[in-house]
Amino acid sequence: MSRAISAGEMTGASSIDAVIADVPHPTGIRGGYTQRAFWQKHRRAALFTLWVVAAFYGIAYTLFGRFLLLQLSLPLIALAGLVIWLLPDTGRAPTRLLERLLFGFLIALLCWPDYLALALPGLPWITAIRLVSVPLALVMLLCLSLSSEFRRDLLATLNATPLIWKLMLAFVAISAISIGFSGDVGMSISKFIIAQLYWTVIFFVSCYVFVRAGRANFFATLIWVIVLAVSIIALLEWRQQAVPWAGHIPSFLKIEDESVQRILTARSRAATGIYRVQSKFTTPLGLAEFLALATPFLLHYAVTAKRLGVRLCAVATLPLVFYVIRLSDSRLGVVGFFMAFMLYLLAWGVLRWRRDRDSLFGPAVVLGYPAMFAAFIAATFVIGRLRAIVWGTGAQQFSSDAREMQIAAGIPKILSHPWGYGIGRGADVLGFTNAADVLTIDTYFLLVGLEYGIIGFLVYYGMIIAAMVYGSKYAMLAQDKETRLLLPLTIALCNFFIIKSIFSQQENHPLVFAMLGMICALVLRTKANILNGQKAAR
Repeated sequence: MSRAISAGEMTGASSIDAVIADVPHPTGIRGGYTQRAFWQKHRRAALFTLWVVAAFYGIAYTLFGRFLLLQLSLPLIALAGLVIWLLPDTGRAPTRLLERLLFGFLIALLCWPDYLALALPGLPWITAIRLVSVPLALVMLLCLSLSSEFRRDLLATLNATPLIWKLMLAFVAISAISIGFSGDVGMSISKFIIAQLYWTVIFFVSCYVFVRAGRANFFATLIWVIVLAVSIIALLEWRQQAVPWAGHIPSFLKIEDESVQRILTARSRAATGIYRVQSKFTTPLGLAEFLALATPFLLHYAVTAKRLGVRLCAVATLPLVFYVIRLSDSRLGVVGFFMAFMLYLLAWGVLRWRRDRDSLFGPAVVLGYPAMFAAFIAATFVIGRLRAIVWGTGAQQFSSDAREMQIAAGIPKILSHPWGYGIGRGADVLGFTNAADVLTIDTYFLLVGLEYGIIGFLVYYGMIIAAMVYGSKYAMLAQDKETRLLLPLTIALCNFFIIKSIFSQQENHPLVFAMLGMICALVLRTKANILNGQKAAR
């Protein structure tokens, strides 16, 4: 067994050995670099060629670096990747650093406003998540190059849910191909690189990290702590009618950009004039989406925690979350909050029925669920206040009308260009502006179709649905505290799927890709526990 999944770190480690026993060791550049004679013969020519290339590259960078920074940086990135790939297999991958960087990235993503950053001339904004994501990607590549055991363990996790990682790689390929159809290739390349750092790398690192014992529990606890932190910020913001740091930003973190000024400007719905909190997020909707994704974890603590104090704290946090969602004046947050309860209730009933055949509670919940769900939907239409917070009032009609207009204009564009218009180009292609004359697009379904085409749409949402299917299946088979987190993870993805039908912002996407990776890891651990049980039965 490799260092990364030792017997001391995980119960059932021997079963995980059995699960990955047939996984071949992926090979890389090996053989001790035996081509020495060839390089000695051609050393002078190689050095001269390198000198000429470096000289011309230096001249080009001096003359055009400010204008073609991204294009001139790509060869350096490729060279760095080649050097890492050529490193010998030492078996000493920096996995501890990889794990710390992953959690550091999640903390930076969810706790630090992304618009407070260093803005140096000629460079992209140096944000907190970029400061972590670049080292994280480099360390990930180092682990792949330096350790065959790391590659084997990662491959074993991926093969536990093969459909997810295959669709993931297909989506990456479609994203890369879409650049060729872009009307702004430079911008699309930039968006593609960011997507690989924030989405693809996070997915694969999560697949590896969350196999290790205790990491999934730490993730769930971290989400709870961050929920409390952003909720407290939101309450202070509501009191001041502005984010707490507005007017107190150090000069070196100030970005003189119109989009940042809009974020820092008080947000209110035009029809009501009521202030909408956003906490550390860039929009009130981003805050509401995060809270909706976190709600299943709070419910899970409230239902399954062994200590009464933990349960009571989780129960007390839920009203706070709902109150903050209401302060954001976001229907998508309210829908996600209630959907978490309804889906968790159904899952709890199914689990209770499976595990305790003599109990009447499980069958009563499952068999009565259609009636309960129908009653809840009816209540949202009949009860005035509930109808207002779920379906909205006249104040939200403008948003609904705008969404319908965007869909009506966007679908013909997708059908006429089914291969997509290029990553990062969705809003420009649609050409729809809001009241502030800013390009906008409301539904992520439409955005994915415009940018990646019909096949890209099917691959992307097929990946999400596949994760939901794997998660729901193995949540029913989970046998320990950590693997049972598959249940809130699956419900969070269901919420994400629903929310993306009316919200296109990608601020919380890295968190979702971390959840996708965690599902892969916990499915592997569930399979290992099943093997343990089968061996014990013999």
